[in-house]
Amino acid sequence: MSLRRTALSGLALALAGSLALTACGSDGGGGDDGGQVTLRFTWWGADERSQRYEEAIALFEEANPGIEVQTGFAEFQDYWTQRSTDATSGELPDVLQMDLSRLLEYTNAGLLYDLTEFEGNQLDTSGIDEELLASGQVEEQLLGIPTGTNTWALHYNPDLLAELGVEPPEWDYTWEDYHAFVAEVSEAGADLDPRVYGATDYTVTWWVFLQWLVQQGTEPFAENGELNFTEDDLRTFLSSTDALRDAGHTFPVERLDQLAPLGGFNSGEAAVEFHWDNFIHSYANDLGNENIQLMPMPSGPDGEKHMFYKPSMQLSMGANTAHPEEAAALIDFLINDPEAGQIIGTDLGVPASQGRLDALDVEDGSLEQRAIEYERRVDEEGYITETVPRHPEGFGALETEYVEVLGNEFSYGQIDADDFVDRLFTEAQNLLVTE
Repeated sequence: MSLRRTALSGLALALAGSLALTACGSDGGGGDDGGQVTLRFTWWGADERSQRYEEAIALFEEANPGIEVQTGFAEFQDYWTQRSTDATSGELPDVLQMDLSRLLEYTNAGLLYDLTEFEGNQLDTSGIDEELLASGQVEEQLLGIPTGTNTWALHYNPDLLAELGVEPPEWDYTWEDYHAFVAEVSEAGADLDPRVYGATDYTVTWWVFLQWLVQQGTEPFAENGELNFTEDDLRTFLSSTDALRDAGHTFPVERLDQLAPLGGFNSGEAAVEFHWDNFIHSYANDLGNENIQLMPMPSGPDGEKHMFYKPSMQLSMGANTAHPEEAAALIDFLINDPEAGQIIGTDLGVPASQGRLDALDVEDGSLEQRAIEYERRVDEEGYITETVPRHPEGFGALETEYVEVLGNEFSYGQIDADDFVDRLFTEAQNLLVTE
């Protein structure tokens, strides 16, 4: 079965809330000097991604001596705050990293450049699976080029587990098995300094909730954009780790504040973490240890995984760019060039371009090989059976409310599960744009 079976058919692209912004003319982030074109390019991510991008961009500038690329990056939430400010002043970057949850928001506000005119010229999309490429299309406009695919995984630290004398779960483990594993690790690490825990509390992670809902046979959002899950569904999920929290087995939020911007796992004080598979790069970089491994999500009540692929991220162009052809050429280079691909590896997901994936020279045991083999194995094992959940208008804003506001208050014990549920459903009425 093809690695490109992304199950994106029928995907409802969505935005993260209305900015009510309009883009104005701009010089694309830098004036021209004697024919020299200056492009601005921004992304979100950690230092590891920045290093890879900078090295790839240096190759692009060497191959295109008339183009200079000014770069910038930030953590995910800060990144979107910065882009909102850029949009207000009509000065979005010429090229910007885009997320599926924000694509319609920026499209409907007229902030993105339609890339269709460049296909087959400055921009080669022939090596990208049609369904994957469709994730960046809105009403026959091509607004975002996917960089790759990813899916959820349990990242684990074998060296830390060996030190604790605890075995990782088997691939066919259940949520109950996972809870028992987290408790075992936390008990084994209780006397260490600093203390080692099994994991952070997954119930405050939006995408784990969505994966859990899919495993219950529930599509999180209806076609009209309304919530398709009940208050009891969310309450059950939030309560699923009550025993772990009560026993002190989940990573304390107070310690997370002390470690920020690191978390429990990438500080070496937690043994496992649920996240998208491409995060293996930043985790290994933060830990200074490449022996990080991946396994699938726990099985649902029917014994199946019900996992899905998602476009890891996309590259878009600001509608205000004064240099659209050069910006399109930069996107093409980052998506298709084999040398750039060798530098970027799988940090942006398993490459969307089949040609670049085929040209990728991966060393045995490398992080790149691990990410590629993980996606191939979960596909071959039949774990990828679902489409990525719909992204209704307001998806991103609701995710932020779930994680940054309610999740934080819940972790500190400032609200209980009932408060969380009541407030999320109220916010959903305010944030989701329904038909």
